[in-house]
Amino acid sequence: MTAIVAIFVLVGLVWGTILATRGNLLLACVGLLFATAVTGVYFLQFDLGGITLSIDRLAIVGLVATFVLQWKMGKVEIRPWMTLDTVIAIFFGVLFFNTFTHDFRNIEPGQVPPVQHLINGYLIPLAVYIVARNLKYDEKQIDWFLMAMTAFGVYLAAIGIMEGLGLYGFVFPRYIADPKVGLHFGRARGPMVQSVSYGVYLCACLLTTCLLWTRASNKWKWFVFSLIPLFLAAIFFTKTRTVWAGCGVSLMAGIFLAMQGRTRTVLLTGMVACGLLAVVAKSDAIMGLQREGSVQDTRRSVSMRASFTYVSWEMFVDRPILGHGFSQFKKAKLPYLADRNVDLVLESIRDYDHHNTFLSVLCDLGLMGLIPFLLMYGMWFRNGWRQARSNSPDWAKAVGTLGVGVVLIAACQMVGHEITFMPYDHLLIFLVAGMNAALAYDFGLVKRIQPATPPTAWPRQAAARG
Repeated sequence: MTAIVAIFVLVGLVWGTILATRGNLLLACVGLLFATAVTGVYFLQFDLGGITLSIDRLAIVGLVATFVLQWKMGKVEIRPWMTLDTVIAIFFGVLFFNTFTHDFRNIEPGQVPPVQHLINGYLIPLAVYIVARNLKYDEKQIDWFLMAMTAFGVYLAAIGIMEGLGLYGFVFPRYIADPKVGLHFGRARGPMVQSVSYGVYLCACLLTTCLLWTRASNKWKWFVFSLIPLFLAAIFFTKTRTVWAGCGVSLMAGIFLAMQGRTRTVLLTGMVACGLLAVVAKSDAIMGLQREGSVQDTRRSVSMRASFTYVSWEMFVDRPILGHGFSQFKKAKLPYLADRNVDLVLESIRDYDHHNTFLSVLCDLGLMGLIPFLLMYGMWFRNGWRQARSNSPDWAKAVGTLGVGVVLIAACQMVGHEITFMPYDHLLIFLVAGMNAALAYDFGLVKRIQPATPPTAWPRQAAARG
């Protein structure tokens, strides 16, 4: 057995070295998204020297090592410091301070350890952001990225449709069919085994598919277009209102930024009209949507959000500047549940983590954390918007449009969920944000500290137009 393991390790080292020196780091980032979503601890985990490892954890180590190696080989362009980087540094500084100046070792039953929350929700995504921010981009690389994300999305959509139809015998990995694993069994929840993160990826992959359709040749346009109904069906089967909202606003943003003239007007008007009609005609059905529990359970979930909001506000009033400590909400909220000055069942949230990312950051980090957090997302949105509306090439505009869409998708989820406990959501968000930060610098959309080398495709396209 030892000899077999040694052979596999040797082969892995050889192929790993080849891929590390010659591989496409952007596609490696997509591979990390796949590994994190599909081949995480639910799929396979093993102990090595007392450390629990899984494929996704090895993948992030491999990605960082490859980035460093290619940087030493001169294949990576380290871009100078920007204002956005200062905002991110401030936020992470507050994050670290509020993690380690509070009791991060005394963990309540059922509480996610603060250090684990910090690593999964923020540090791993930050590593991906740094990689994406310093890659060299051109038209061919972005087209490969769009195709890879579309292929990933087709896989996710197929899994969701199987779940929605109850055909669990066809899903892979097999743990998706286990009701004891994850959350939201009975909805489409994909390999993430919870519908919110699954919905974030579906919506983002739907947008990349639409962007790929705008760039595809006439030979492939109808094939790419035929994939869109798969995504819409899977998104419907998530039975998650925030996912539906994220899908709608991201598609409207994509149509507004990627199309022009009468086509854009007709599509936007039609989407708004359909949305308003659904809200007016089916508002009771939407609010009382029956999912994996009863209708009463769903209505109770909606009413609990008022309790979360009230408790969060009281906690903020008590500690408005630095909050109660990162990832301490589940324990810090307990004294506030005895408040009888409000007509809400505050005890109903005793065993739950937060249901709103913005309020969670406010309670944990105070204004010192929330302000840079909002600025960070706002600047990511601005970078994407400027890129999509600039005179840069179409492939760069597509990345900008994706950046705007992903921020809107994330914002919709943050209103109704805490999306930072697992690395899924922030990995995707930080990856696209890093791509847009790099292109915003390359095309002069942000203040430059020193001249940047333009993308390799830019001179060729400029010459072709001239």
